[in-house]
Formats: sequence, structure tokens, C-alpha cells
Amino acid sequence: MPYALSTLLQQGADGTPREPRPSNRALFRGAAAEALAMVLFVFFGCGAASSNARKFDGGEWDPASVTIIALQFGLSITVLVYVTAHTSGGHINGAVTLGLMAVGKCHPLRAAVYLVAQLVGSIVGAAILDGATYGEAHDFTLDRTGGLGSNGRQNPAVSLGRAFAFEFMGTFLLMYTVLETAVNVHSVTTEGESSILGNKLNLAPLPIGFAVFLAHVVCIPVTGCSINPTRSFGPAVVSDTWDDHWLWWVGPCSGSIGASIVWAAMKQLDDPNDKGRLVAISKGGEMG
Repeated sequence: MPYALSTLLQQGADGTPREPRPSNRALFRGAAAEALAMVLFVFFGCGAASSNARKFDGGEWDPASVTIIALQFGLSITVLVYVTAHTSGGHINGAVTLGLMAVGKCHPLRAAVYLVAQLVGSIVGAAILDGATYGEAHDFTLDRTGGLGSNGRQNPAVSLGRAFAFEFMGTFLLMYTVLETAVNVHSVTTEGESSILGNKLNLAPLPIGFAVFLAHVVCIPVTGCSINPTRSFGPAVVSDTWDDHWLWWVGPCSGSIGASIVWAAMKQLDDPNDKGRLVAISKGGEMG
């Protein structure tokens, strides 16, 4: 194999080594953390949507309801990324796992195992939420969404193209934030080699949670806001809500890959001589 091609296959998008194959113990531990985190994320995130969703008579979302739900999703992901970062890397999102694999920060085997774990966790979380919100014979419900917070086009004016655009942009924001705050070794939010590998002292979960909040504020009135295909899967399975379900995979995964491509291109523009100056600006507060 030519040296250049061999080097390309061994390096990630930022020039650092790709993640090697993890041990079986590391895979099991990470998968268990991802599954549990997804159970909690779906229960508390979709639970907030189920109990707080409110629309006006004309079908428009109540801004207060949107804000509450968006804040709950953002805070939930912040807490859960902190909880799992040292164990699994804190993905809790199939689109994020895909993006990290694309830039070489997640081994394909780990990505496949995590995806399965996230899907199982999402179903379990949605099942618990279903049991907590519906009566024994489904004769009453506390679920205001009718689908356990499942995603769907929220207005007749929302075409498939518009829904895709919102999901693409929301996930692009999230994935790019993950890459710049949790993966980039020059990030001002981190110290150490890699927060994805769990050995960085970092604040990355905070901007990641903020990104989730921002995306939800914009996307909830349009699509209900997925930006996370594995979060969307469990409620769809349990509530049997499959309208446009493919869109909650294609939109977020496309946004994640798009962000990964842009980030990889930006990394090619990095000047290693700038590192010291950037650190001085962030820590010393000086602009010159």
C-alpha cells in the first residue's frame, strides 16, 4: 500500500491517529452507558414534550411551551454527556456517533455497537414513558403530543424539503459544536488529549447542551425537532408513529456528515504556530 494512502487510512480528519479497535470490555461498558443514557434522555426529554406541549387554536406552538421543552432537552444532554463522557464518550445520538466515525474518532465497530445500544435504550425509555403517561387500558393519557413526543411535520405548510433543511441545520450546529469543543485539541473548553476518550478536563458538555437548546427552539415548531435519529426511534416504535420517519434519519445524518466534512476542511487550514497565541488569548484575555 502506498505510504500516503496508508497514512490517510491511519489518521483522522485532524491528522491525529484514528481510534483503534476497542477491547470487548470497553465496548460493553460504553454500550451500557449509551443505552442507559438514552433511556434517561428519552424519558426526560420526550417526557417534557409529552407533558408541556401546547398549541394555540390555530395550530401554532406556544412560545413558552417551546422554550420549556427546548431547555429540558438541552439540560438533559448536558447532564448526560457529563455522566457518560468518561465511559462512552457521551454520544447519546446516532448522528453524532456517525459524525465521529467519519472523522476517525470512533471505530466502526464501536459505532455499530453504540447504535444498537442507543436504539434499545430509546425503546426502553419510550416504553417507560408510555407506562407512566397512559392508563391501563389507554383510556386516559397525560401525553399531550399523542405520540410520546414523536417527531412530525407540525404545520401543513412544512414540506419535506423544509423539514429536511431544519433538521440538517439543527444537526449541523450540534455536530460542529461537538467537533470544535470536545474533539478539537486546541479548544478553549478542554485541556488534555481528547474528551471523546475521556481524559480531558473539559467544559464541552455545556456548549453541546446549548446547541441542542438552540436547535430545539428553532425546530420544534417545524418538525418537533429530532436532530437525533435514535431519540426519534423509540417513541415511534412504542406509539406506532411512522409518518415521515425516514426523514428523522436522513436529515440528522446528512447534517452530521456535512458538519464533519466542513470541520475536516477547516482543520486543513490550521496553522500549528497559532496554537500558543490562541491559548494566550483565551487564558490571558488579551487580543494582541
